[in-house]
Amino acid sequence: MTRGKKINVPILLLSLMALPAISQEASPLEQTREQLRSWLETKQKEQTEINEWKNDQEVLTNYKEGLIKEIATYKQQIADAKILAGAADQESSNKITARDQFIAAEKLLSTELRKMEEEFATIIPLLPPPVARAAKISVGIETLKKNLALPIDAQAEDVAKRLANITELMAEAEKFQQGVNIFPELHKKTDGSEYNMQVVYFGLSIAYAVNEDSTFAMIGVPSETGWKFTEANELAADIQKLLVTATTEKDVSFTNLPISK
Repeated sequence: MTRGKKINVPILLLSLMALPAISQEASPLEQTREQLRSWLETKQKEQTEINEWKNDQEVLTNYKEGLIKEIATYKQQIADAKILAGAADQESSNKITARDQFIAAEKLLSTELRKMEEEFATIIPLLPPPVARAAKISVGIETLKKNLALPIDAQAEDVAKRLANITELMAEAEKFQQGVNIFPELHKKTDGSEYNMQVVYFGLSIAYAVNEDSTFAMIGVPSETGWKFTEANELAADIQKLLVTATTEKDVSFTNLPISK
């Protein structure tokens, strides 16, 4: 499957996506006033969302850093416990203590790791199909599902591999969330006919799709069961214009598109 290409789009493009279409019968002055009012409202909403996203990101970053430090501590405790257990006499109380410490540390690490795996499993449906089908991510997701299916007595096994897998999945999801990506996809109309379409994903928030001759367009939004696309043929020309702007630096322009359907 072709991987999405990360594209830098001018910030004003994102700001004007929500501008409603202005009636052609309105005077130029009225159009300008309405566009300015809508633009200001959109900018205020955008800034609010940006602030909330930054706050969430800071919380997640702090949580991740703290968890990494805890994991490093637990790994060191495990390593120390192994050294003590190997050096101590089979019959000594020191070995028994070290063994107990090792078991406790490994169990605690496994418990925290299980929480991370369960949390990531809830966002798997938010990954667009072409992203979820990518070789690295699809293998990671299958591994994650197998780990979540492990019985309680086996959850402490292969902790290092499980940690590496969930860390890589989180990194790939964050990389996609921070960019604008374009994928070729097949989508069906309500009459059952299927079309090749170019789909522009703005992170994990919204997507716009259009076929080659601009006769079929769709808007996609994520849900708990996966991405849902609905027909929006009236936006075909604007989405095609968005594609041109997103894939070339020579034709930069503003495109008004709704943020929901």
